Amino acid sequence: MRVDIQQPELFTAYFSNEIDCQIDYLISGISTDSRDVKEGDLFLGIKGEHFDGSNFVNQAIADGAVCSLAESGAKSDNVFIVDNVTSLIGKICARWMDDFEGYTIGITGTNGKTTSKDMIYHILSKSGYRTCKTEGNFNTSIGVPLSIFSFSDSADYYVLELGANQAGDIKHLSSMIKPNCAIVTNISDAHLDGFGSFDNIIKEKTSIFDYSDIGFYRSQINIDYSNPKVKLLSDSLENFHYPERLNSMFDKNRVLLANAFTVYHACNAIMDISIDDFFTLIEDFSLPKGRGQVHLLNNNIKMIDDTYNANPESVKAAIDNLAKYDNEGRKIFVFGDMKELGSDQIRFHKEIGDYCSEKIDIIMCYGDLAKNTINRSNKIPIQLHFDTKKSLSKELCNAMQANDVILLKGSRSMKLDLIIEDIINYVK
Repeated sequence: MRVDIQQPELFTAYFSNEIDCQIDYLISGISTDSRDVKEGDLFLGIKGEHFDGSNFVNQAIADGAVCSLAESGAKSDNVFIVDNVTSLIGKICARWMDDFEGYTIGITGTNGKTTSKDMIYHILSKSGYRTCKTEGNFNTSIGVPLSIFSFSDSADYYVLELGANQAGDIKHLSSMIKPNCAIVTNISDAHLDGFGSFDNIIKEKTSIFDYSDIGFYRSQINIDYSNPKVKLLSDSLENFHYPERLNSMFDKNRVLLANAFTVYHACNAIMDISIDDFFTLIEDFSLPKGRGQVHLLNNNIKMIDDTYNANPESVKAAIDNLAKYDNEGRKIFVFGDMKELGSDQIRFHKEIGDYCSEKIDIIMCYGDLAKNTINRSNKIPIQLHFDTKKSLSKELCNAMQANDVILLKGSRSMKLDLIIEDIINYVK
């Protein structure tokens, strides 16, 4: 991970103050990987579960880093030893945000964070506002600060995605950025390894509201908020009608429509936008990769790329979307393991087998956990399990027929997006 700092003088001043040491050079970039270091960078020697960045400090300095933060090793004029690198960077970020005069939007939730973030960014930018957003998966306790340091401090809006793998992550990030507007897209079972229970996930995700001025939550479960700053949005979308010209975006995609529903309410509060203007502004919005894009292939074959990540709730929603493709060809579900589900992981995979039965025509599974899905999918006409992506990809390419609708869904580590590349190359 590496970023260029857009306001090097400002960051250097904050950095000097936090380490209590005046430095006579400017820090123009930040890197957490010594292999990516550029001249003028600050290298962060972060200690992880399987590595210690402190071991690469000397290499980073030799490659052009002007200074380094580390948690162990020898201290020098340009190597600063601290108790916790991530914590110190967080303190600098909090100072930056305290001085930021623009408006900050923080977005978290189990599913839909990136799509909602990109949609809000799209709307604000097209409305003429100077807007910055976190890129990719820069949504961690180190990714969010680094993203902010790459922003201009003269922007009108910061749109920040906040992710969490364990208790305390959202609270830490929220206390750092103090969003003017907080959005929780939804809450479901995910990262149970880190949280321990669903109640802990609810508590963690909604902690963002403790630090925000206003909040929006598309409620799927009953949460009682006496604070009027938090608006609980009904999950019912019956009265949220989109124009026919947007059929190519929303048709059969209830998840995307639910995200847009939440984004509209937030944008209306932020900039008093009408529903007609909202739909006009998102006409040319493009979904982030792996979040439900529909690829139209030869012979009217539709392939739904939902490969970015997976948890029980998002998989069920994707299956429901697939089932809505009426008067088409066969419905084919390509499913990869769902990760980080804790001790209930087998049960969750069995539930997916039950859930998709009688809704699809073919299920193709990949991964050890997905074997449990196959074992519960007896009502599906064709059930196949594969030990490799290569064999699955080959079978799928050979099996495709005109008018088929194919959904690919699995955790990011399963890399089902590689199968999509194979299919696209196959039909060229």
